[in-house]
Amino acid sequence: MSCEPTNMGQDWRARRSRSFGKRCAEVELRCVVYTRIHAAQVDDALLQRFVGADRDRVAFVRAHVVFRPGDKIVDAGCGTGSALEFLPPVTYFGFDPNPDYIRLAQSRYASRGRFLCGDAHSPRVRELAQGAHAFLSLGVLHHLTDIQISEIFSLARACLRPEGRFIFYKPCFSADDDLLGRIFMKLDRGGNIKTDQAWRALLSEHFSIVDEYIRRPVYWFRYTIQAVICRGPREL
Repeated sequence: MSCEPTNMGQDWRARRSRSFGKRCAEVELRCVVYTRIHAAQVDDALLQRFVGADRDRVAFVRAHVVFRPGDKIVDAGCGTGSALEFLPPVTYFGFDPNPDYIRLAQSRYASRGRFLCGDAHSPRVRELAQGAHAFLSLGVLHHLTDIQISEIFSLARACLRPEGRFIFYKPCFSADDDLLGRIFMKLDRGGNIKTDQAWRALLSEHFSIVDEYIRRPVYWFRYTIQAVICRGPREL
């Protein structure tokens, strides 16, 4: 039996070369779009304004969330405290593990809230978060591991009042994503963007009521955003 010459080896090497080139292009695009934006430790509020994120976030909160004066608001992963720009007079506590963000937040908003450098596992954070009317998680969780995400949800369940709310605003993958937005979400510095179904299932493990608002395309990068108001924290 004669054997015909084959190009399978050449084809495989060509596919591998194209795949490697694609990965290199993605890394280069990530560096251009994100790393240079973050050069010189640009603070998160400036970045959010640059991509248009804060406009939609504010629009969502103002349209769907009512805060009463004096409500106790806990901002999980508060960054530089920029949420205070659109909150009414409330009793505000923000925590973040980044000491540079906390220093900047204190320099800007010390008269309007309390800030602590720490994470959801910190006993001091848990102490200060007790009795909250609302928890905020605005564009933070996809930067965390699943264990850290679970710790924040558990903290909210333990510290929210029975009538309290968990306000969740996060990029997600969904069936109707804008193509450009899906590309940019895959390049996002936060490496833990989940599908809308996955976020919804995870939230439902911790809260009995999950009211969802899908927003797309959002930001200059045309993301799909899953904005959720959760109620009824389940018993631990």
